[in-house]
Amino acid sequence: MTKRSTHGLLVCLTAALFAVCASAARADNGSSLLSSVVGGNCGATTTPFAPWGDNGSYTLAPGGSFEPGSPAWTLTGGAKVVSGNEPFHVNSSSDTSSLLIPAGGTATSGEICFGVLNPGFRFFATSTGGPATVHVQLIARGVLGALTVLDGGTANVGTTWAPTPVFSTLVSQLNVLGGSKSVELKITTTGNVQIDDVYNDPFCSR
Repeated sequence: MTKRSTHGLLVCLTAALFAVCASAARADNGSSLLSSVVGGNCGATTTPFAPWGDNGSYTLAPGGSFEPGSPAWTLTGGAKVVSGNEPFHVNSSSDTSSLLIPAGGTATSGEICFGVLNPGFRFFATSTGGPATVHVQLIARGVLGALTVLDGGTANVGTTWAPTPVFSTLVSQLNVLGGSKSVELKITTTGNVQIDDVYNDPFCSR
């Protein structure tokens, strides 16, 4: 069994445990704890990373293509949408834009569907000025309103466009007792990094 399939199995087993607990909670007070903990339907999926050996199903994050008219992200430190799409055009052959995040800049999405069944993100990135890194954090609110920042990890970025690893928050998320149905994705960089086509990874669709 591969590392990814083992990871997916652990996520599904964890979700099943949450579901049992949530069903009991609903029987007691009629709350929708299951929906809050596990997360909802994140929309239509595709397999954008299949050419790189990842046949998992993914959902494009809101504004994740950085095309005109798509939901805007909050940008700081000189981050901006620029001309030039990732060369594989996995979202659409007509896409023409991407997001440039300079060293010290940040890019934060709006709310993205998320839950125990959706604990990771993946996108395309390239460095425009030598080796660099991207760091991902997820900002989540539990059902009781508690704010939690989950560390999704850091990845090296080369000077040619390529998919990042899956940024996963499984271990951190299991500590969020209240659960969350949506998160904001925050990306920071060292060096000047261009990113494009941000996808949500629902592991249990494996």
